[in-house]
Amino acid sequence: MISGRATWALVALALSFSPSAQAQTGWYLPEQAARGELLYQAHCASCHGQRLEGNPGAPLAGPAFLARWADGSHSVDDLFYILRTLMPYSAPGSLERGQYADITAHILRVNGYPSGVKELPSTGKSLRQIILAPPP
Repeated sequence: MISGRATWALVALALSFSPSAQAQTGWYLPEQAARGELLYQAHCASCHGQRLEGNPGAPLAGPAFLARWADGSHSVDDLFYILRTLMPYSAPGSLERGQYADITAHILRVNGYPSGVKELPSTGKSLRQIILAPPP
């Protein structure tokens, strides 16, 4: 028979591997999002607004963005792919993959997704595993 303390330890261990617990630890480093903010201001803000509000381009923050992207049917790779292949509008694909990952981290931070302990990767396989649901 397992003691009460051991039972709680097993429950805590199981929760540490659940997708919702992993999502709450965050997907990017704060420094990465800060780099992304500088890149965003230089390459994206003229179309998507200083605060990602979307003018004249699509909003990248707020209720409209979350309704489009955070419904549980999109991965971070879906967003990353759009950014990487279509943006910036005047020069699609002109940034390095790491720079697109930094901008993605900035977008996630502005939308309330928490930071974590490692950088958001810039490879599709890793990004496909991160499903966008409403931020915590």
